[in-house]
Amino acid sequence: MNIAIETIDSRTSVRSYSGLALDSADRRLLERAMAEAGPCPFGTQPRFVLVEPEAVGEVASGRIGTYGVIKNAPAFVIGATRSAPFAFADYGYALEGVMLAAAAAGLGTCWLGGTFDRAGVASALRLGDGEIVPAVTPVGDPAERRSFVDSAMRALAGSKKRKGWSELFFDGTWDRPLSEADAGPWARALGAVRSGPSASNKQPWRIVRTGPGTGPLFHLFLDEDRGYNNAIRGVRIQEIDIGVAMRHFEAAARSLGLPGAWTRLEDAPVAYDDPLSYYSSWISG
Repeated sequence: MNIAIETIDSRTSVRSYSGLALDSADRRLLERAMAEAGPCPFGTQPRFVLVEPEAVGEVASGRIGTYGVIKNAPAFVIGATRSAPFAFADYGYALEGVMLAAAAAGLGTCWLGGTFDRAGVASALRLGDGEIVPAVTPVGDPAERRSFVDSAMRALAGSKKRKGWSELFFDGTWDRPLSEADAGPWARALGAVRSGPSASNKQPWRIVRTGPGTGPLFHLFLDEDRGYNNAIRGVRIQEIDIGVAMRHFEAAARSLGLPGAWTRLEDAPVAYDDPLSYYSSWISG
């Protein structure tokens, strides 16, 4: 699944839709994106289903199933995973891949982690033993104008605000920020992480670069807000954000022709203190 860097940079959350049904080409694209969303970095296998109003009634209507947050969405991508180490990071990685593919085709999407009818979605998915629904997304043609709720939600979340580079990216140690200029050819890949969506726009990802300039390593950490991360029973919200960051970095690197892959090292490559936790490293050499 190849996504242009321009798509990654320009994607925004869409809560207001035209109401037009998906056409057959859109359905084929989404089905392919769901099938190609993996393999995931940590080896778990979330599953996804495309549903439309006639399939799940109010769950997909965007009126009751999303508590008024989403307006006129013609379809939803819903999914499930089983609780396992790093399963929610894999889920975020996979679903963000589907959402980027949708954005490349001009379709709108929006991460929903808490504002949807979990019982209805669980019923539509026919959950198996141990399966959990971490998050879903509406999908469809964006409306020409945002609804009042859409505009209010964006303002409340501070969607246009992003932490500065000095808060997110570091060079070798935590006391040395990595500047955009010093990141060299990797600056746009890091910028794709910075521009990614996260729950309540908390942007909990942190990256430390180590290694020589010709073959740098980028180590990904979660700066956890524990109360927030566990606000939804059984779901690690900010771990989903880590998966989104991994997908954005990887997709941007592929688009830019930069080498490497995500690998979780046996020992954390950089010393860290609570509430940070190590997730994975991009090995470019």
